[in-house]
Amino acid sequence: MKPISFKTLAVATALLCGAATGSVLAEDKVAERTEGKTPAYPGIPADSLEKFGGQAGVDVWVDDLFYYILADNRINQIFNTHGHVQRQMALNKELESMVLGGPGRYTGASMSAAHAELGITVTQFNAVVEDAYLACDAARTPYHVCNQLIAALAPFERAIVTK
Repeated sequence: MKPISFKTLAVATALLCGAATGSVLAEDKVAERTEGKTPAYPGIPADSLEKFGGQAGVDVWVDDLFYYILADNRINQIFNTHGHVQRQMALNKELESMVLGGPGRYTGASMSAAHAELGITVTQFNAVVEDAYLACDAARTPYHVCNQLIAALAPFERAIVTK
């Protein structure tokens, strides 16, 4: 399997960064689902959540992601300044589970709304993507499964990078 490009990874991590501050695009129909098991995000295999280790695997991965984000001097000030890190972690767990086809619903703000005032740069976005891959390694998430999640999150980059 050919690995995705760094730019694609950066775009994907933008979503992660956005989710960290509590957001999903308002027009995203997946986010509007309220009951039952949602199908996996478009392009994501139906068994992705299971391959990720279920909700427990998502929880471990998000915990690891925030460990790396909060230790990363390129971006930790954004997360610390805008506070509510525990809430950001909870929203990321909802979002990533939903994207992978889990039964939950994402309850955060849109990506645009959550990032409008943050002035996120491409460099900061890329830093979150790098941290996402470090989290995959730490959580022992297989590379191809990690790529599926990050690729699904990639389209949110344009709503997150504003500077």
